[in-house]
Amino acid sequence: MKKRVIFCAECGEELELFGIDDKKINLEELQERHKKCKEAGKFKGDKCAMLFIAESNDEIFNPDEDD
Repeated sequence: MKKRVIFCAECGEELELFGIDDKKINLEELQERHKKCKEAGKFKGDKCAMLFIAESNDEIFNPDEDD
């Protein structure tokens, strides 16, 4: 049985368009942000949603898919 992963989304509105807009993602800055969230007790879950998006090598959207 696979364990369900709980993604932390405590960053709220900042997460809404993260990875979708044209801004370059700085993985080092995200890792530092995640470290600070953990230290402050703000991190809730198994995996930071922003880090998951930034570390993913897969495309989120398949350009060949129909709407």
